[in-house]
Amino acid sequence: MEERGKRRFSFIHAGRGCFTNSLGITGIGDPFVLKTDRNCYYLYCTSAPDGFFCWKSRDMVHWTDKKKCYSRDDNSWGVDRFWAPEVVLYEGNYYMFYTAGNREGSLRIGLAVSDVPEGPFRDRAKEPLFDFGYAAIDANVLIDKDDSKYLYYSRDCSENVGSDGIRRSEIYGVRLRDDLLATEGRESRLLTPEQDWELVSGNPLWNEGPEMIAYKGNYYLSYSANCFADGSYSLGYAVATNPLGPFVKAEENPILSSNFRTDVSGTGHHSFTWSPDDTELWVVYHSHTDPAKGGGDRKVNMDRAGFSKEGKLYVNGPLTSLQPAPSGSRMVNVTRRFSAEAGGRKMPGLTDGIACVYEGNDGSGLELPAEEGKVTVILKAAEPVEMNGIAVFPGKDGFMGMVSLKLMVNGEMLSDIYELNRAHQIPLILSFQTIEVREMEIVIHVREGIKSVGLSEITVLKEDRQDTAGDAENE
Repeated sequence: MEERGKRRFSFIHAGRGCFTNSLGITGIGDPFVLKTDRNCYYLYCTSAPDGFFCWKSRDMVHWTDKKKCYSRDDNSWGVDRFWAPEVVLYEGNYYMFYTAGNREGSLRIGLAVSDVPEGPFRDRAKEPLFDFGYAAIDANVLIDKDDSKYLYYSRDCSENVGSDGIRRSEIYGVRLRDDLLATEGRESRLLTPEQDWELVSGNPLWNEGPEMIAYKGNYYLSYSANCFADGSYSLGYAVATNPLGPFVKAEENPILSSNFRTDVSGTGHHSFTWSPDDTELWVVYHSHTDPAKGGGDRKVNMDRAGFSKEGKLYVNGPLTSLQPAPSGSRMVNVTRRFSAEAGGRKMPGLTDGIACVYEGNDGSGLELPAEEGKVTVILKAAEPVEMNGIAVFPGKDGFMGMVSLKLMVNGEMLSDIYELNRAHQIPLILSFQTIEVREMEIVIHVREGIKSVGLSEITVLKEDRQDTAGDAENE
């Protein structure tokens, strides 16, 4: 039997349930992910001058089988600017809503259909099915729980000039016919650029890339603002109790932004999907392949998202270091089986899924007082839980002020003390042999004079033995 004092922590690598949010797919834009009922994922992007490519994955991390899923032909109405494909499964067929420029040089929304998610998709008509008489881009479809259907899109700034001379892209919504082939009634303007963060890139102004989620009786309309080629491109959201509004923009916007960082730029035009075990919400978005250059060369990124107990939509990103992979792909997030306390107080914020990833996003970061030069966090489970690792997310100041970490499990020390430093990547992810736990203590020793440290989240991980995903590492 191995001696406790000689057991060592090790880092979890990509093949063992960890990845970086840059998925290795570049030269794209506007990523959309479809999860099928076979628990398989398809990624569609702005990706070709005459159509679209798609990629396939079973774990959301490793994407293969790149394939041209739609190509214009002699009967196509679209000529150029093939942008922002989104795919909806309805009554056994896959409907691709996409943007293209028509023969008159104006942007319109069309529809192509396939009986399989990888295509080939064929146009439903020889003209754009959704022609509102003005340039429109970035279609998104909601099929609500009562089977009512809605189309959201951006009225493009190329043909939308206000009386003040400012060109604006604005979010519109309209009811869809049951067969998804036409609209019903008049479209309504739902969002226009108005918050301070949306005005950074100047004239034109943008609200674009709408994405709708219905959650607990509310409708969350998320969108991107500012110019996609600029570092200010960011993600915000608005909330309503009706699919067509009125919508109120969140005061905490933007919820995803590069925030003047040098390692990431231009975070936006996104979609949402669920983890393989349906327990975690994830946001897939693009950022600039070269953060220093910006522009149109973009790559696919993915970070955790969710809703706080107050009903606020959040994103744990952009997180450019290693992080635990989606639950159900290599590892399972079992954090919800634990309660947390520190200093004799319950700390639900440490296990609620919300992490402080960058300065400016307060998230659920908690200042924990240090006593006798250390901070102790206790996690307890009602029943024994198998686990293989933990991820410790500090507050916005990172690991500054922290010296070391040790882990006590069921009253015994699991390993030697792990040394920390201010340059350590966020989060700290540690793995070990499978153990059964009812209680653990995370003990953090702090530097002399430090009275408190910030922690925002602790994630408990278990190896998914049922997982059949390949072992190829995420490059």
